[in-house]
Amino acid sequence: MKKLLLAGTALAFGGHALAADLPLKAPMVAPVPFSWTGCYVGGHVGAGWGRKDFSDPGFTTAFGTFQNFAPAGSSIADDVQGIAAGGQVGCDYQFANNWVIGLAGDFSWANINGQTTDPFFTGKNGNPITLNAKTNELATATARLGYAWDHFLVYGKGGAAWAHDKYSVQNLVSFGSPFCFVGTFIACNPTGTETRTGWTAGAGIEWAFANNWSALLEFDYYGLGNKSVSLFDPNAGTGGTSGLVNVRQNIEVLKFGINYHFGWVGPVTARY
Repeated sequence: MKKLLLAGTALAFGGHALAADLPLKAPMVAPVPFSWTGCYVGGHVGAGWGRKDFSDPGFTTAFGTFQNFAPAGSSIADDVQGIAAGGQVGCDYQFANNWVIGLAGDFSWANINGQTTDPFFTGKNGNPITLNAKTNELATATARLGYAWDHFLVYGKGGAAWAHDKYSVQNLVSFGSPFCFVGTFIACNPTGTETRTGWTAGAGIEWAFANNWSALLEFDYYGLGNKSVSLFDPNAGTGGTSGLVNVRQNIEVLKFGINYHFGWVGPVTARY
């Protein structure tokens, strides 16, 4: 009997020791769905192209209204193209499971330019008149609405846009009523700059590819309207002369970007 009690006691202690050595089963976990909610900052590069239509309001003298480079009612198209690069910042909020709304702003340094030859008039000494345009800055303030599939977001956007442009017309016979003179009669080459306001609309796709990081591909259209731009030639008349040129323009940009998102911490799990 005594041997039986000792054997039972040893078996009990051995069972407890064996149980202590067994690995504990981890609690069950389930992944929390990915969310686009949060703020971000990033950069982008892209290609831009567009069109600028020049028209000449002319200048008025005692003898009537005269045109510098195009007949009244006509326009000259200048196709522009180039590159753009800059940065963006914004915040998003995901709701109703898959929908995402957000606000963002971006700024791009650009070199979207072009030159065209006047098909109507010839310039000084029978040489062609050329019209030059360059957009060197673009900016937007937009809202976006998107639909998310986990780490992928497809969206549309729209809002206000701004562009800074530079213009020049070269080899004019005259600019306004005065001729251009520096010791002798020379060609007139007026130049000018402007910042204009318009609107933008676009669409894109964004992919959250790593902790805190996403990549996007986006197309944007900038509708910048028709505006009178003041050009100035210091050699026209006495002390220089200003004149107006009408320019209608639109720009399109295809860009690739990278965003860093604040608050994303990678895969998140919930215990139950």
